[in-house]
Amino acid sequence: MAKKKLPVEVIELDDEDKPGKEDKPGKEDKPGKEDKRELVDISELDKDAKAGDARDTDDGGAMVSMEETKEARINLKHFENIVDDVDKSMLATAVSDLVTKIERDKEARSKRDKLYEEGLRRTGMGDDAPGGAAFSGATKVVHPMLIEACVDFSARAMKEIFPPAGPVKSKVIGPQNKEKLAKAERKATYMNWQATEQMPEFRGELEQLTTQLPLGGGQYVKVNYNKQRKRPRLEFVPIDDVLLPFAATNFYSAERKTHVQYITQMEYDRRVKAGMYADVDLPSAPMPDFTKASIANDKIEGRKSDSYNEDGLRTVFEIYTWLEIEDELCPYILTVDKSTEKALALYRNWDEDDENCDELEWMVEFGFVPWRGAYPIGLTHMIGGLSGAATGALRALLDSAHIQNVPTMLKLKGGPSGQTITMQPTEVVEIEGGVMVDDIRKLAMPIPFNPPSPTLFQLLGFCVEAGKGVVQTSFEKLSDQNANQPVGTTMALIEQGMVVFSSIHSRLHSSMGRVFKILARINSAYLTPEDVKAQGSGLEIDPEDFDDPMDVVPVSDPQIFSETQRFAQMQALLQRSAQVPGMYDQRKVEEMFLRAMKVPDDLLTPKPGEDDVDPVSENVAATMRQPVYVMPSQDHLGHLQVHMAFLQSPLFGQNPAIVKTYLYPMVTHLRDHLLNYYMQETHKGVRLAEEKGKIKDDSTEEQVAIILRAQGFIEKQFQGFAEALAQLDKQAQQYAPPPPPMPQDMSLQVAKLNAEQRAQGDAQRLQASQQSEAQRLGFEQQKLQATQQSEAMRLQGAQQAAQQKSQQDAAMAQFQAQQKAQQEAQRAQAAFEMEQFSQQQESARKVQELETRERMNTSDNDTAMSIVASEIATGERTNLSTGTGINP
Repeated sequence: MAKKKLPVEVIELDDEDKPGKEDKPGKEDKPGKEDKRELVDISELDKDAKAGDARDTDDGGAMVSMEETKEARINLKHFENIVDDVDKSMLATAVSDLVTKIERDKEARSKRDKLYEEGLRRTGMGDDAPGGAAFSGATKVVHPMLIEACVDFSARAMKEIFPPAGPVKSKVIGPQNKEKLAKAERKATYMNWQATEQMPEFRGELEQLTTQLPLGGGQYVKVNYNKQRKRPRLEFVPIDDVLLPFAATNFYSAERKTHVQYITQMEYDRRVKAGMYADVDLPSAPMPDFTKASIANDKIEGRKSDSYNEDGLRTVFEIYTWLEIEDELCPYILTVDKSTEKALALYRNWDEDDENCDELEWMVEFGFVPWRGAYPIGLTHMIGGLSGAATGALRALLDSAHIQNVPTMLKLKGGPSGQTITMQPTEVVEIEGGVMVDDIRKLAMPIPFNPPSPTLFQLLGFCVEAGKGVVQTSFEKLSDQNANQPVGTTMALIEQGMVVFSSIHSRLHSSMGRVFKILARINSAYLTPEDVKAQGSGLEIDPEDFDDPMDVVPVSDPQIFSETQRFAQMQALLQRSAQVPGMYDQRKVEEMFLRAMKVPDDLLTPKPGEDDVDPVSENVAATMRQPVYVMPSQDHLGHLQVHMAFLQSPLFGQNPAIVKTYLYPMVTHLRDHLLNYYMQETHKGVRLAEEKGKIKDDSTEEQVAIILRAQGFIEKQFQGFAEALAQLDKQAQQYAPPPPPMPQDMSLQVAKLNAEQRAQGDAQRLQASQQSEAQRLGFEQQKLQATQQSEAMRLQGAQQAAQQKSQQDAAMAQFQAQQKAQQEAQRAQAAFEMEQFSQQQESARKVQELETRERMNTSDNDTAMSIVASEIATGERTNLSTGTGINP
């Protein structure tokens, strides 16, 4: 974003004109000297400047502070809400057109939303995975292929892109120097503090993103500045809440990006109060139409929304699009309420000083696997079918095993006829049966179900392996390899097994870089020294450090995506540094090893020459036999003067107790200071000549002339120093440490020792060979004896088995005969009992029939007597008749 400069011109003053200098009486201005002073009207300063930026001085003038204030770091007017300042009819037309297009964007990707929902359901965590048998007791288990891949991917990704120390590291752009390195390190340290301390949601939002990324194929994060909390804020945006046009081929080049937000009434009021939204009178919003993926995720979390909408949730479209509002097509951020289609906010989305009106990024895409369209694809698209097949095969195996253990049968029910029934496994169903059923197998029959199929089990293994092959690693295969195999072979196996994950990790690395660019831009726009002081982090950071080009990058390495690969590379480096020690910095190799082992490198001894030590401390250190070093940035002339004064002092340098330890290392130290002073002054002379235009077009001749002039100046400056240094060097030779003793020529002893070792080795090998041959013969003899014993035991076992089989056959025949005789006796007894039962039933029936006829005859006789008596009494005959008794 642009920095707004205060409209005050810097006044260049001469020494005579600087504040605090009193005018000497009678002094006149130098002839021909131009007055560069300029009067500044304090009232014309930026209205946003803080009180106290200009203060009166004792001489009647004013001192103006040229530092930018907090409000002046960005032009707030350019980035304020202009929804009330544009033409209402034009804005209403644009809103209506965009809302219509957004609905079409949502409809165009309905199939994708359904696939995302199905992927969430196939994880089984919502207890509504599709498929499965319908009988009672059928298993609902789900194969954990998808959820295992998601958890594994998230763990690996978060370990690389967000280590405990922070996700940012420094990277210097262009030529390196001490100032650039220090500033880049300050920025990286401060941004790591932001990601780990100031923004507590940073890691949590990233973890949500990485767990959802494999299923959705892509997810998003949005980085913006929170005015209320005065800090940046990172928000995870699921892919089902981001709508892109059908014609878009890339997220960043899409002409329209819509973030569907669901905000409560309280959040809406807060945004209106903060000035983020215009104060628009909106009616109560209906319950939002959540996506299918969101509903499936609510089932996983065990949440269920009601129909009352107590929190006043409403749907808001935040649209990143291009509009022609201010006579030019430029990027804007338009916020629209879905239910009323009223515009709530309109912001310019480009830098004020950018003539091309390039769109500013606030949302970053994290893609899993890119495809042709704007949306990347994920595991749901790649192995969703295999996951469903694995779940189906696993359920079928468990169901068949369950059915084998739970009885399912048919049971006969008394009656003259049967019936047709529909039964489910594990049920006991009653059916009609006949009276003459006398066998239990005729009363109840188990249903023969097939056992778990070995073929189906093999198919399950194939589906699992095929699914894991998409994002598999070869780490489990490394344990089967030879421990002494070359490191290059190990690294090749790792890279081959991680080829898919490595490409995904590279995309995550690129996306994290975009996040840090946005974060650095926010710091450049909003961070002030007052904020840094109020934060209390204790970090040294200047807000202007973020104004330069981007020199911080993600801490993850796109070429290294696992600890196994990192250790393999470290092992290769250690081997090479041991084989070619002269070509490697052993300290840096050790530091890399400690970093790979997650061990702090402060365990190493301090690196010499890193601190700028004053010349007095160097004098004392050299006297105490401690090493002293020369740094290029030191004041070499001052060091030389102090060291020479110390050397010439009778109390110090000429003292016999000091000179014997001090003189020899100090002569070398003086030489190094002289050479560094020569290099420092010649480079300075060339640089000044280039700045003043005395060297044109990198002319070698002019550079040589400047260098020779600088060398001549140094020779005059150090006139007599050469003789003094030569005399000191000659004197120092008597205090030189004795050379190390020459190693003795051990070639003869080594050759003799080698001959003895070879002779001993030959004797040992001969003895070992004899022992091995003896052992082999003994083993062959034992093997022959074991074979003979085994053959004898086999013959004896065959005879015993034949005898046992004959006995078993005889016993079985006898048992079967007994069983058959018992069955015949049981059948005869059953037939006799049945016949006896039938005769008893027939006799009882005849007795009952005779008794009935007798009762009927007696009743008929009584009736006839009654009729005759009635006729006699009346003297008339009647038409009544009696029954069919014996004597009517």
